[in-house]
Parts: sequence; C-alpha cells; structure tokens
Amino acid sequence: MCKSFFFVSGPGNIENKKLKCMKSKIQEHHNIQFKNVSNKIIFLFLVAALFLVKKSSFGQELPRSASFGALVSDLNDSTKAVLKLSSLAGTLIKQVVPGSSAQNAGFTVNDVLTSLDGEKIENTNDFLKLLKKHHGGDKVKISYYRKSKLKQTTMILLPKQMETSDDYDIIYSSVLSGSNHLRTIITKPKGGSSYPAVLIVGGVGCYSIDNSSITEILSIKMWADSLTKNGFVTIRVEKTGMGDSKGIPCNECDFNTEKQGFLDGLKKLKSLPYVDKENIFIAGFSIGGVIAPIIAQQEPVKGIIVYGTVGRNWLEYELDNSLRQQLLENRPADSLDLYMRAEYIRLYGLFVEKKLPQQIMKEHPETAANFFDYPMRIEYFQQVADVNIRELWMNTKAKVLAMHGSSDFVSSAAEHKLIAETVNHYNPGNAAYIEIPNADHWSLFTESDMVSYSHQQTELNPLPLTTSIKWLKDIL
Repeated sequence: MCKSFFFVSGPGNIENKKLKCMKSKIQEHHNIQFKNVSNKIIFLFLVAALFLVKKSSFGQELPRSASFGALVSDLNDSTKAVLKLSSLAGTLIKQVVPGSSAQNAGFTVNDVLTSLDGEKIENTNDFLKLLKKHHGGDKVKISYYRKSKLKQTTMILLPKQMETSDDYDIIYSSVLSGSNHLRTIITKPKGGSSYPAVLIVGGVGCYSIDNSSITEILSIKMWADSLTKNGFVTIRVEKTGMGDSKGIPCNECDFNTEKQGFLDGLKKLKSLPYVDKENIFIAGFSIGGVIAPIIAQQEPVKGIIVYGTVGRNWLEYELDNSLRQQLLENRPADSLDLYMRAEYIRLYGLFVEKKLPQQIMKEHPETAANFFDYPMRIEYFQQVADVNIRELWMNTKAKVLAMHGSSDFVSSAAEHKLIAETVNHYNPGNAAYIEIPNADHWSLFTESDMVSYSHQQTELNPLPLTTSIKWLKDIL
C-alpha cells in the first residue's frame, strides 16, 4: 500500500501505509527529509537554508536552492565490506547526474561522502540537512572516500533547474508571510492583456510544488499548465521550509500559519498588474478545499473549485472516513465494532479535549491500534478541527464547483454534495456538484476505490481539470 500526502491524508491504517510509501518516493526525487531514511535512495535536488529577509511589500527575491545532482543512499554492512570501509558513517553515491554539480566536481559511483565544510556526515539524512544550508553558487568543501582512500575537494553547487515553457511566461517570485518567506511560481499567458487568475492550493504535508516529478504532485503542474494555455494566470505558493521557501521547518508548521501563507499568496495575485481583479478564483485540493473558503472570506473571489475535500467538521469527517476505510479492509463485524469504539475515544480526545496521543493511549490503552502518524504535527489537525466548515460554506458568496472522484477512498461524495447543498441553500444557484468517473483522491485514473487503495496507478486523469476549465469559462 502507498499513501501520498499531496492531498489530505485521511485517518486509518490504509492512509498510513500509503504515506510511508510516498515518503520514500518523494525522498528519491525531491531531497525532502524524513525520519528512518536508511536504505532509501535520495535524489539530491532541493537543498536550501534559512536566511534573513528584509521586509517589503512582498519580500525581496529568494535565492535559488542548490542542486547536488546524484543518487545517494545510506551504507550497509555489505557495501561497507565491499568498499573496505571502517564504519557505516557517510552517504554512498549510487549514480551521478550528467552535467550536475557532482559530475563537475569529479564525483563517481561508490564515492562515500563523509563531511561537508568540516561537519561530519553520519548518514544520508545528515547530508540533506547540511546541504539545506546552501544555495546555488555556493562553494563547499567535501571530504570523501574513494577506493578506501580519504580525499577532499572543493565544489560549486549549481542552482536547481527552474520550470520553463515555450507557450507562456513563468515568473519565480516570493511573498512574505509573517516570519516566513515563501516562494511563489506564477504562470501567465504571453502578451500584455489582463487575464482571469487562479490560486492553486494543494493538500496537506511537506512537499515541493517546484518542478516536481512525483505523479501525485505533478497534477498541480498539470493544472497550472492547462489553465495558463486556456488564458488564465496561476499562482502556486511553496510551503515554508520547502524548496526555496524560508522560515520554520514545514513539519513544525501549524494549520493557521499555512493558511496565512496562501492568503498572502492570494493578496499577491490580486496585486499583479496583468490580473483581472474581477475574475479571480481559488482551486483547492483536499485540505486546500478547507483553506479556500476561509481565505475567500477575507479576500473575496469570484469562484471556488474544490476536489477531494471535506464538507463537514473535521471530527465528523475522520469518524466517517475511518469507518469507510476499515470496511475496505474487510474487517469482521466484531473487530470493526471494537475498532470504531476506540476510534470515538481517540477522536474525542484529540479534537475536543485537545490531548496528545500519548496521553490518550495512557488513559485508554485500547486506542493504541487506532493511532497512526499524521502527515503534519497533531496541533495542525487540532486547529483544523476548530474550523466550522459548514459555516464557511453557509457564508460563501462566490460561485462554487464541488467535484469528487468516484474512486476516492480518502473523501466521500457526500462531503461534496453537502458543500453544494449548503451553498445553494443560502445562495441559490451558486454551487454545482459533479462526480468525476475513474478518478481517485490524487486525480489519478483509477477504476475503483479499492484499486486506488492498492496505489498501483500512475496515469493522471485530466477530467477534473477539463471539467473545471469549462466551468470557469462558463461563469466568466
């Protein structure tokens, strides 16, 4: 099983299994740090450090992340013996990318990196942390073993490659959000006209939206690409601590801080001279579908698109989602009953009493099997649980498109029907609900929720996007 955290990661063992697998996939491609990276290969691309920023209306330009350009992994007893090393300390180069910083510096397969600028590298995770202190153009000194002999070299780290397009303009900019300085990526049609615009808000978790090659995250790029080719400006906001963004580490961020970053991104979008201020929209995926109506109340927009999101308050959603996913596990009735009884206690403790998991498990040992690693700190989800999601949609004046993928096991059709029904009750005719066939939570082409559960599919389903573009053009 493999759980992605590109969109909101629902509760339960199914989701937790998929999260662990996606962590591995993203480590391989995006240089994102997680615990327990032993024996995982990591593509060293996104590496940058915190730095001081001067205050301005939207912040000075961010330096570009550095790219090392090699596949590396932790050492094990086998590679230690083959390479005749005295310890497992360091990180092993498995492949060097042509034209990269690593190739320019002369590194080769089976080199073992042991220190960077005098700081010891115990494992691959240490290497990532040290590299995050640097930007493109930085000069660093690296010690390494080659054929069991210790060597040293000085190298210049190249900047990470930016997104490019022959069909439209791509603008790398930034926005200040509290103490965080966030990368923004803007796409716009070529020419000097005024265009409608869309803020794209992805799901929960720590991942980079900048030049991604991960299928589930790549759908965000697909949205930006297609929307711009259809005459829309788009803006994406990199989360704090990810990619070029500076500030608190992503995994320490709470919901309110993350929400503020997207609000500041929306304000920046409205300030752009080539944006039609009367035709601004938000597209929110999963937890982004909760963030969208919140920030739209502070910065009104013409329309909101949500996909794979939540229409009820968080505790209700988690309880229903837990039951749905346990049924996918084919639990027998007696086991399911015990699980759900423990789930009531777990959710009430977390989201009503605001207790930590350790405290709940100590007081109610029967809940231990129900706990799993959330994709963000528990305070993040406790803040989400404080949001009155129904009330958000009751107060939404914008046009709304609520879409649900028929193969989505993380969110239900009922959530999206409720959003449309709530909006239309208070503002008749403003909302539409559409069920998207053969699409899962990550917009992947999937025949059923059970197939999505297995997470074997890789083909993006364009129907959520094409449906949205038609809806957008209809209301312009």
